[in-house]
Amino acid sequence: MTIAISIKRLSLLGCALILLLSALPAQARLAWEEGASIEPSAEVLDVAYSLDGGRIYVLTAQQEVLVYDAKGELTGKVPVAAGSKRLSAVGLQSAGIPEKLLVAGEQEIQELKIRFAVAIDTDHAPFLGPEDAPVVLVEFSDFQCPYCARVKPLAEQLLLNNDDLKVVFKHFPLSSHEQARPAALAAMAAQEQGKFWEMHDRIFAAQRELSPQKLRAIARDIGLDMERFEQDINSRELAQRLEQDIAAGKEAGVRGTPALFINGLPVTRRDRQSIQQMIDQAREEQQ
Repeated sequence: MTIAISIKRLSLLGCALILLLSALPAQARLAWEEGASIEPSAEVLDVAYSLDGGRIYVLTAQQEVLVYDAKGELTGKVPVAAGSKRLSAVGLQSAGIPEKLLVAGEQEIQELKIRFAVAIDTDHAPFLGPEDAPVVLVEFSDFQCPYCARVKPLAEQLLLNNDDLKVVFKHFPLSSHEQARPAALAAMAAQEQGKFWEMHDRIFAAQRELSPQKLRAIARDIGLDMERFEQDINSRELAQRLEQDIAAGKEAGVRGTPALFINGLPVTRRDRQSIQQMIDQAREEQQ
């Protein structure tokens, strides 16, 4: 069965057109275009269109919701409860916020929350693990955030258990933390001298006593060239790179720290078992 769904907006005002159609003069014309056509592999029970106009959802008799992009290409399948017959999109998806669907049967209404992977630029970002690893965990972090400090042992354990995992660090200093931005710049300056992870560990260990003086003391202790360190923490280049990290986080929907993503999908449960399940799934998708 082929379903043709226009994915381009009408050139006339949608709702107003319906309300005023009977009042329009006889010479009025309706402009339309044919959009994408899709051919589901099973009997279609219902169709919904995402509120942002970017996706088509198809409920089939195999009790699955097929997810198509705006070009009509299948991007995923979501199993639903047996007996489902109706489908509607009820929530607009945006960065970091899932799109919501309602799937209705005769006696049950099921809510689905669907998240989509986001592209995160990791150029110049420090990382651990294989550079070309098929599974990438990206962490947006704030050096003054106590919860971010707890990610370090978790990431270390995940790296030990997954030799195909790459852990990438991205800076996201919160405005409410006075020392977070200076600490981020200090870590970036240490990265310029090949000692990011040493600085990273020492900053988190001294999290409760952070100050410009403490950051410089740590830099001296790990053997940084202090003249170069001072130049770098005050450089426009590192400041711009930090802003790029923050912008990348906001684009991905980051609102607080730590924020973790596995192959672009947000991690909603930060316990080791849940993250390992996401890693295993991401690995299977790459095979």
